[in-house]
Amino acid sequence: MTSTRRLGFAMGHAGFELTNGIVVAIAVYFYLPPKSSGLASPLSDEIFFGVFTVFGLAMMMGRVFDALTNPIVGYLSDRSRSRLGRRRVFMMIGVLPMVVLPVLLFYPPAPNGSWVNGVYLATILSLYFIAFTIYAGPFYALVPELAIEEDDRVRLARLLAYVAFPVVGLFGPIWQVTFDVAKSTGVEPVEAVRWVVWSASGLAALLCLGPIIAVDEARHAQPKPSDLKLRQAFSTTVYNRPFMIYLLAQAVFLLAVGMFQPMLPYYATVVLGRGESAGAYLGVAFFLGIVLGFASATRFVAAVGPKRGIVLCCFTFSLIVLPLVFLSPDVAGGPNDFRNWALLLSALFLAGMPVAGFFILPHVLIGQIIDADQAEVGTNRSAIYIGVQGFATKGAFGVSAIVLSYLFLRFGNSMEEPAGVLWVAPISALLCLFAAALYLRYPEQEVVAKATVFAGRDK
Repeated sequence: MTSTRRLGFAMGHAGFELTNGIVVAIAVYFYLPPKSSGLASPLSDEIFFGVFTVFGLAMMMGRVFDALTNPIVGYLSDRSRSRLGRRRVFMMIGVLPMVVLPVLLFYPPAPNGSWVNGVYLATILSLYFIAFTIYAGPFYALVPELAIEEDDRVRLARLLAYVAFPVVGLFGPIWQVTFDVAKSTGVEPVEAVRWVVWSASGLAALLCLGPIIAVDEARHAQPKPSDLKLRQAFSTTVYNRPFMIYLLAQAVFLLAVGMFQPMLPYYATVVLGRGESAGAYLGVAFFLGIVLGFASATRFVAAVGPKRGIVLCCFTFSLIVLPLVFLSPDVAGGPNDFRNWALLLSALFLAGMPVAGFFILPHVLIGQIIDADQAEVGTNRSAIYIGVQGFATKGAFGVSAIVLSYLFLRFGNSMEEPAGVLWVAPISALLCLFAAALYLRYPEQEVVAKATVFAGRDK
């Protein structure tokens, strides 16, 4: 592929991650708002069976449909013989609902506290995650098909991150500032949120057209379609031991990420005692750390390898965010204000460097596993592996929503009751340490050797 076409392909990553940002950041803030936001939650604050909130149940339901859809879409994409491309045709089907459904989340149909809003939220989330899978699953399956060698995969994964992160990374600070400024000019908080969401969704639609236009699978990706039946395709995937080790580690890691990802506006309002726009400063610090991490990513991976690289990233991230447990909510100019700022800015800047590795290294590891499988069975089944990975990891995101909403409703997410916010960082840190221990068990040398021998590429 030419550099221009690769850039067009990478735009899709920014597009669907932007829709995901609407769902996992703005929607969380909209449905679980702190008191200072001016928003009122459309949902009931009941807790069921001691741990499940309405928001957590709705998010979990959406993730269940998402998880079930992943391997099915992967299987169908691997077997597709469409003239439009076995990956591209699915992306064309999924793109429109994927960019429209997140907007509907911000138009609950019933008065605040009604059970109808809970059902509505669960329905829209389920449909969105299905559409997301139809687009993003085949997109990710194209990565190991468009980049065959490991160093080329690192470059392509880095390009995806380079294109996506400025959009997604700056989206957090921008939406918080826009929301805060709109409120200060007299716009109702709900309308201010909707302005931001409509703008982000429109940009996402344009970006998601990039790979549909840029990738010609007949020229750029020519793997043989799979002939395996669904049961056989699924069983040979889940009985792949290296894949299951990688998958468990990835699920635990994403459980930690799913909890930590929406936290910046809460740190701004609950810990720093300021408006949502203060979260922009935190977002910029995080952004700069990730940029620095990207700058050294290629040399880092070459020096330590993909497996040790992701272990180090998990371990480092844990050590960096763990001290956030010492935050003490305060107001501007208060006795703890400077310390809170120093802790947050330094932790987020430093955490950005290992986060850069999280954007790149999973693509390389799953690529190794797909290579070994292709060398053994003779066909490229990247989509079924991406699909089964999605089955597990989307479940992890669903659990993260349940845990986060429970912490907020049980322990509080306001300056008066901040414990729910303060517990998120140490819990995420401990989960990342556990993920690092699991990644250590991934047999990288065995997987790479198997792919090399079977493919006749033994150097």
